[in-house]
Amino acid sequence: MKKVFPFEYTRFEKARIIGARALQIAMGAPVLIETNSKNPLDIAKDEFERGVIPITVRRRRDAFVWLQRHDLF
Repeated sequence: MKKVFPFEYTRFEKARIIGARALQIAMGAPVLIETNSKNPLDIAKDEFERGVIPITVRRRRDAFVWLQRHDLF
């Protein structure tokens, strides 16, 4: 079963996505939005809120559920 945006991330998925993206930014990855902030965590939060982080989340319940953002590609 595939669900397309909009869907709800859990608080754990949000934390993992933002943390992983902040680490990427801290290591020199290009920033996907225009911002004046220099803090990687703040930049990652802004990117997440704007929905510009291309990511696929796999959940395991009774069956796998793939959450994909198709409008980004």
